[in-house]
Amino acid sequence: MKRLIITLLVSNFLTLLCVAQPRTLEECMRYAVENSIAVGKQEIAVDNNKVNLNSNILKLLPSVSGNTGGSFSFGRSIDPETNSYQSRTTFSNSYGLSASMTLFSGFSAINSIRAAKVARAIGVGELQIAKDNAALNTMSAYFDVVYYAGAVEIAREQLAKGQKDLQNVQKLLELGLKSPAEVAEVEAQVASYDYTLITQQNNYEMAMIKLRDEMNYPADTPLEIETNIPIRLVAPTATLEQVMDYAMEFNPKIQNATLAVRESKLNLSRAKAALYPHITANGGYSTSFYTDMDNSAAYASWWNQFRDNRGSYIGVSMSIPIFSRLSNRFEKRRAKNSLRSSILNEESTRREVQSEISQAFQQMQGLGKQYVQSSRRVEASQLAYEGMSQKFAKGLVPPMELHAAANELMEARAEQLRVRLNYIIQCRMVDYYNGEPLIK
Repeated sequence: MKRLIITLLVSNFLTLLCVAQPRTLEECMRYAVENSIAVGKQEIAVDNNKVNLNSNILKLLPSVSGNTGGSFSFGRSIDPETNSYQSRTTFSNSYGLSASMTLFSGFSAINSIRAAKVARAIGVGELQIAKDNAALNTMSAYFDVVYYAGAVEIAREQLAKGQKDLQNVQKLLELGLKSPAEVAEVEAQVASYDYTLITQQNNYEMAMIKLRDEMNYPADTPLEIETNIPIRLVAPTATLEQVMDYAMEFNPKIQNATLAVRESKLNLSRAKAALYPHITANGGYSTSFYTDMDNSAAYASWWNQFRDNRGSYIGVSMSIPIFSRLSNRFEKRRAKNSLRSSILNEESTRREVQSEISQAFQQMQGLGKQYVQSSRRVEASQLAYEGMSQKFAKGLVPPMELHAAANELMEARAEQLRVRLNYIIQCRMVDYYNGEPLIK
């Protein structure tokens, strides 16, 4: 019992240590990928593609089947030796072994294997896309949490400053240097700051719920993330053309679109194969046994009949499609339409990825400049607020001007935080399109 209690205490202590350790962005994305339902479904699809490939490969081998049967006959029946009708009870059984193999089917089997290989490659690409989507969605939700965590901190600091200003103006009221109306204005400002703090706290909780959802994280397990993310002021050194060239060749979406065109071509070849003759080789082996239950001595033993009644055959057959209600031609037409659709989809995917890269690259450059300007704005707003606060303490400015300066500082800090986080996101997006893994 003592050992059990000690084990439970140690386990709970270790659990608390794990909970207390904030998760980084990479850890959250890795957890999301490992626990994503979409990724799990795609992994099953990849396994099914492997099964389909193995199945198509094995279709090249001959198919072999065996058969056996037995029957009792009562009443009048034909004697296999005299070919005359007699009333008797007989027993007979047969054994057979047959095999068949397709020699030519318009290369349908070969193209089926090639199409299955392409489908397997597409499945692997779809799995990577599912992993990337899970990581990207988690990254977006993660940065939303970081932003609102920062917004809560800004609102909390602003509320603390407002409360301090309220204390100062109340003291000035006691000294007769401020009027009750001015105190009421400051109280209204503090109430506004408190409302903003509550709003940002609610936004933070909603962002955490979304992050848990994207990570598929248990609702009853505490989650804490690292909100202190350093900014990288140096943008990726690759040019837009270099990133574009790399993505056009190696981006999973484009690779899958290209493979889909290849698969459609193979499916068209398979549809054409139905118009060609099919040649099949087949062979078999059989034997039988017959006896009269009333006079079994008149017939040879089971083993002798099994040996003497043996027979085998081998042959080649050819099936020529003449008229199939035009189903083969309709299938060929559908395959052609599918090929044209996949070609258009490949072109659309390339344009979509090009647009995404161009936007990410442009936003990265623009946000880098905006971050520098927003930092200057924060510095200027901080100085303006401090000067206005000193003037307010001396009774030189009304409360509304102090409130305006405080709001300007709060908006400047929130904007700086937003630009900083968006800049980090766009830098990582450019790196992703240039081949850098999302989870490092």
